[in-house]
Amino acid sequence: MSVSRAAAPPGFHRRRRIGGMAHTVVDGWTVPGFTHERDLGGGPAGRVVLAVDDMTQTKVAIRYLDKRLESDEALLSRYRMVARRLSQLEDPNVVDLFDFVENPSPSGGTAIVMERAEGVSLRRILASRGPAGPLAALSALGGVLLGLAAGEGREVVHGALRPSNVMVAPDGEARLTDFGLGFGPTAGPAYAAPELWEGAPPSVASDLYAAAAVFFECLTGRPPFSARGNSGWAKAHRETPVPVDQVPGPLRDVLAHGLAKEPEKRPASAADFAAELEEAAVAAYGPSWEAQGRGRLAELVKEAAAAPEPAPSRIRITGQNRVSAPSGGRGGGGGRRWALVGLATVVVVGGGAGAYFTMGGKKETADPPHPSQVATTAPTAQPSAPKGPGTALAAQIREATGRTPAASFSFRRTGPGGNVTAHGTFTLVNGAEPSYAMQLSGSGETKRLGRAIVIGGNAYVRAGKVWRQVPVTAKGYPALAAQIRSAGSVSALTAMLENAARLQHTGTLYQGTAPLGVLGGQPGFGGLYADLARTSGAQDITFYLRVDKMNRPLQLKLRAGAKPHWLLTNYTDWARKPPIAAPKTSA
Repeated sequence: MSVSRAAAPPGFHRRRRIGGMAHTVVDGWTVPGFTHERDLGGGPAGRVVLAVDDMTQTKVAIRYLDKRLESDEALLSRYRMVARRLSQLEDPNVVDLFDFVENPSPSGGTAIVMERAEGVSLRRILASRGPAGPLAALSALGGVLLGLAAGEGREVVHGALRPSNVMVAPDGEARLTDFGLGFGPTAGPAYAAPELWEGAPPSVASDLYAAAAVFFECLTGRPPFSARGNSGWAKAHRETPVPVDQVPGPLRDVLAHGLAKEPEKRPASAADFAAELEEAAVAAYGPSWEAQGRGRLAELVKEAAAAPEPAPSRIRITGQNRVSAPSGGRGGGGGRRWALVGLATVVVVGGGAGAYFTMGGKKETADPPHPSQVATTAPTAQPSAPKGPGTALAAQIREATGRTPAASFSFRRTGPGGNVTAHGTFTLVNGAEPSYAMQLSGSGETKRLGRAIVIGGNAYVRAGKVWRQVPVTAKGYPALAAQIRSAGSVSALTAMLENAARLQHTGTLYQGTAPLGVLGGQPGFGGLYADLARTSGAQDITFYLRVDKMNRPLQLKLRAGAKPHWLLTNYTDWARKPPIAAPKTSA
């Protein structure tokens, strides 16, 4: 039997075989090459089964799309494009999509082959444990925004974001699933932006609105609005004031920005929203908020997995009724371990997940330290090296980014010297400074949003429809673009690691300090650190670095001074792409 397939990620076809037949039949057809283990139930998008690759014995989740969706050729056409893009996306905050398979025979059949991972859905956590608390809610939102930013890098919006599509791994990492499977606002009315009720297509702005609504539910145990019927939901989202008084004061501005009624008044991108979240979290809970939040989420995963599944009659799509913890606490249900956590909630609320997490089968990773222990945990031993304790990690980052030397980025600098923001793309260049293309803004003469390309020692600045070439040392946008390149470049990051005075980590989150005097003397990017030392009066810079499973940077936070200067760079969509080219300039 032949099948048509979306492009799969590199190496995927080495992990699975095309051909053969599964043993269990779903509506008369199954994806070739897999054997079904068990039925995981279903939702509006169709049934999901746990399956095993016949050749490699790798476990996956397969969703067989509902027949009504198969008959919607416009939807399938859109999803074919989405699947091609998602199959090339590898990000720790997005559940992998492996394959999109269609049966060409008259009987039809369409299926999505996805990663089988471990953990529970955010819906299950909220239903069984109630509000997650500020730190866990911030961590969950941070993971959601990083996942959305990764999708933006592939020009894919989620379109169906709600708690059942946010999966939380045993280590507290929040991950997104079900990209591109949006079926209009009625599929998740409590999280649907006002413009969706007026017929607008899903967008970055509507995804950010849904993320903010999920954030509100993490904080309070219920979505921000309640209503009956489609017209009631539409009216609530369009007209009801955002109930910011129900959340902690330091988080109200973040929530109000994400839930703005007009799309243009929300953050411009997921990366921008993540930067805003970072500022609010650090101001309210200190620089270790992320490690503490992930630790709390990890605890909630264990508690939700151990608790009996909430009764379906006690769960409503509005999320207004949260389920109290069962008697017996963590040991509820006689210590029974639930293999298909999150499934009952997914089916009841009508939010089928694109991958089903399990808490068994594979050896579980060690639990992260309790939040109270994060600040006092002894640094993890690092291999001996001629420089600092981060030398080995620096080498791994250089090797990993050398294989995929292009990425998208967002940057934000805040502090007494004013704010700077930027987003765009960059390409690493062997033996030279990386090339950057960005939109940026600062203060004074750079307050308006501008466009710049930085290649070597030259900057190309857009003036109207014309590009002009100037040295990167020129005042205004060229110097600002050079500063942004210095702050987040891989060469600056690895130099900081190699000169680190101390380094400790929990999982893929690293924390350390490095002397500003040494960094200020580095060629290429030293000027930025010399300026930080002068303006902040600090001798050291504190950094927080997150990397993905391939040791490529995901987020870099730098802090200097008692009245802190913060520099935040997010990295997404690492890939191998053509180098950034210089634009044609005016004569």
